[in-house]
Amino acid sequence: MTYELYYWDGLQGRGEFVRLALEEAGADYVDVARGERGTPRMMDYIHGKHGYEMPFAPPFLKDGELIVSHVANILNYLGPKLGLVPKDEKSRIFAHGLQLTITDFITEVHDTHHPISTGDYYEDQKQEAKARSKAFLKHRVPKFIGYFERIIAANPRKAATRSATA
Repeated sequence: MTYELYYWDGLQGRGEFVRLALEEAGADYVDVARGERGTPRMMDYIHGKHGYEMPFAPPFLKDGELIVSHVANILNYLGPKLGLVPKDEKSRIFAHGLQLTITDFITEVHDTHHPISTGDYYEDQKQEAKARSKAFLKHRVPKFIGYFERIIAANPRKAATRSATA
């Protein structure tokens, strides 16, 4: 069965995480919004024209009758089906936690250029965005990057992975 990915036409953004997973696995999928009448088809789901289980916003994935929304939730769903995560529950839950941390990081990156309101243009909050970006780079980036560096350093498979790719 072909997966249907719904995300804004022409944007990478959050949908790119899902696209990359589908591509890595060689999964059969269609990027619906990039097709004919794709954006209106996507908006039909968001506006509840296909039932009460409507997603809040893209990206969302349709697999048969199932609609899965939110990047981390989609990846948590696809990971085992596409063989992109380990089979044991402990590792899958840990991988999902990593994705949730990435989601937090991406949200904070986004908020650097919309520190007052996501409804206002960057140009209308430029001074605040500069201050937020400076603080983000000083305090938050090192915290997130440091965490992922510790994860990589502690990975018991890192030596095997390096030697396999060398």
